[in-house]
Amino acid sequence: MPTCVSATTKTPPPAQFPPLEQSNGSGTRPQRGLAWGLVALCLLGWAVRLPLLARFPLREDEAIYAYWALHFLHEDPLFLTVWPDKPPLFLWTLAAFLGVARPEDALQAEALARWVNVAASVLTIPLIGAIARRWWGAPAGWVAAAGMAFNPYAIAFAPTVYTDTLLVLGGVAALACAVCRRWFWAGVWLGAAIMTKQQGLAYVPLLLGIWWTLGRDPTTEARPAALARLVGGALLLVLPIIYWDSLRWAVAPSPWDLAQRNYGPLQAVALIEWPARLAAWGEWIWYLAGAWWVWGVWSVGLVLGLALRAPRSSASRWSVVWLALWSLGFLALHVGTTVQIWDRYLLPLAPLFALSLGWMWGRVGAQAQYWRWVGSQRRSIWVVGLALVGLLAQPAWQAGQGRYPLGGDHGDYAGLHQALGWLDANGGPRFVLYHRALGWHYPFYLFDDLRAGRVELRWFPNPPGLADNAAKTAYPPKYLIVPAWAAQPQLGLHLQTRGQTLQTRLVAGNFRVLEIVHAPQPLCRWCASRLPAVPWRLAQPVEPGMMSQP
Repeated sequence: MPTCVSATTKTPPPAQFPPLEQSNGSGTRPQRGLAWGLVALCLLGWAVRLPLLARFPLREDEAIYAYWALHFLHEDPLFLTVWPDKPPLFLWTLAAFLGVARPEDALQAEALARWVNVAASVLTIPLIGAIARRWWGAPAGWVAAAGMAFNPYAIAFAPTVYTDTLLVLGGVAALACAVCRRWFWAGVWLGAAIMTKQQGLAYVPLLLGIWWTLGRDPTTEARPAALARLVGGALLLVLPIIYWDSLRWAVAPSPWDLAQRNYGPLQAVALIEWPARLAAWGEWIWYLAGAWWVWGVWSVGLVLGLALRAPRSSASRWSVVWLALWSLGFLALHVGTTVQIWDRYLLPLAPLFALSLGWMWGRVGAQAQYWRWVGSQRRSIWVVGLALVGLLAQPAWQAGQGRYPLGGDHGDYAGLHQALGWLDANGGPRFVLYHRALGWHYPFYLFDDLRAGRVELRWFPNPPGLADNAAKTAYPPKYLIVPAWAAQPQLGLHLQTRGQTLQTRLVAGNFRVLEIVHAPQPLCRWCASRLPAVPWRLAQPVEPGMMSQP
């Protein structure tokens, strides 16, 4: 388990958990066992996050983020022609990864883009374990790490290209550094969270609460100095990105301003709307555990944790208070304001849920007299740890197989890969692709063809508009990919009125590839261009002077 010491002293902090039974007097074997257990949890957490890596295509927001990364990498490093509404750190990270990996086609780029969040999600596991170990002891750290490794919410969002997983890594890393009193690096990671997504500002009150709590300890760094280090670390990352952004303001809006336009300003909602919004958010909160038995054990552990009096320091006591207050405030912010009710917005609560599991075991496991039936306290740690893994295994497996309505696509875009593959093989050297529902996907999946001028994308507002444009385009070939959930039932009729028709070229999953062609015309004798039949005769000789007559 990772350890950390005070920034001003090399003396380890006082133990907050009864010492483990030693087998050789040195204490290395129990600690080594916990470390190997953490490594095993990271590997298991990594494995359960892989099945969805390439099963389904990207969703709308994922595709546009991946396209922005490619655009930054190959076309426009200042985003002057394409305007993201998110701070650039995630896009830069994604672009750097794709630039190093050099994918050969869009399918490889899709899978490689998801690896960024898979890595970020796995790295969050040991950080959660380090936080819980620092506050409540090594066994609590092991249990908290298990709770993070098998959290359904974290698993579902790992194989995606959303910004939220990297946001959570930045916030958790900032919290871990603050707990270890590394205030400068806590500020750096806080700046990384803010420059990944605007919601990173939500971690500011949590870190300030930890700063105030740890500042009450006379053995640590003074509060003003610690706060200065925290702010300095954040500004070290934030200010250069703001300067980069300022270079664009003459021709492009800032992501912070554009987010206000796209999502609307954050405003309070009327109290009468709170119950409905709470119920809607509650449907997503349920998946933090993913099963009723997990919520049942969590509830019992919460009651026992509050009832039992385990020895703990003032810092660990206030840490629980701040984590609870921040979680409730985070939820109240989403219920009481106009924040969109989207599943990924609750991902920052997943680490807090894992920490609550560690805190419960830190309280209950400290009561050594209750574990005599197991044989020893060390053995009880492994018994409860394995029981927790078994308890969380089924929800984790469900999330890893895409059986929860969280994270990326779950079948709506099944067949899009095949449809685009058919176009690539049969579309010809140049073709027109009309779009309405897939306009965010094509810039990513057809990135190379669009750069080469092989594909011309044309957006159509409605079927009459498409029919009119197609009738005026004789060449090149014209195609349309129609999803089953965005059918165009009147399109064929409007095309017929303009002498066009649809021909189905491929049906794959939820998609049909259609070609727009001119309708065949019947034989028309009267409209044929030909000279009337006249008897053959020699031309009359031209007499002199005839050419000058009028």
